[in-house]
Amino acid sequence: MGRIEAALFLHGAQYKFYVDAATVAALCYIGFTDLQSFKIRNDSILLLLVLYIVFALFPRSPFEIVLNVTLGLVVFMILLWFYGRGAIGGGDVKLVSVVCLWIGIHCALLFSVLLLGFVGLHVVATKWGLAPTQARGSRQALPYAPAVAAALITTILLGCI
Repeated sequence: MGRIEAALFLHGAQYKFYVDAATVAALCYIGFTDLQSFKIRNDSILLLLVLYIVFALFPRSPFEIVLNVTLGLVVFMILLWFYGRGAIGGGDVKLVSVVCLWIGIHCALLFSVLLLGFVGLHVVATKWGLAPTQARGSRQALPYAPAVAAALITTILLGCI
């Protein structure tokens, strides 16, 4: 009887649902903790990476996985340049790079538009005093993880991934 239950548990749509639910929960945690502490923990990024591996092994082709990894590496290199200029934090570089594995090339435009919208909402909330900022030199820093998490969660809920 245990095999039948395990087979039903890991069946196509249900399997994707469970991985998506775990991913959404992890993203909510990452966004909330970054909003509170302006830090993104490495173990949270590792959890997202493991969830991607668990998700990608079954429905994605090896070619698509290579494309996703390539996108993640290209984005990592670009964001590393911004990190060197002090424009974003190191946790944001890692988070967005791992998120690029999830979105791949096929969802990049949708994700980018959603991310722009959520960052805009976050900036407005900051201007109204509804979201925290942190002084970094002469500038105020925003936690980007809530916007990144909201954009990926919305992309997942829209069924693009």
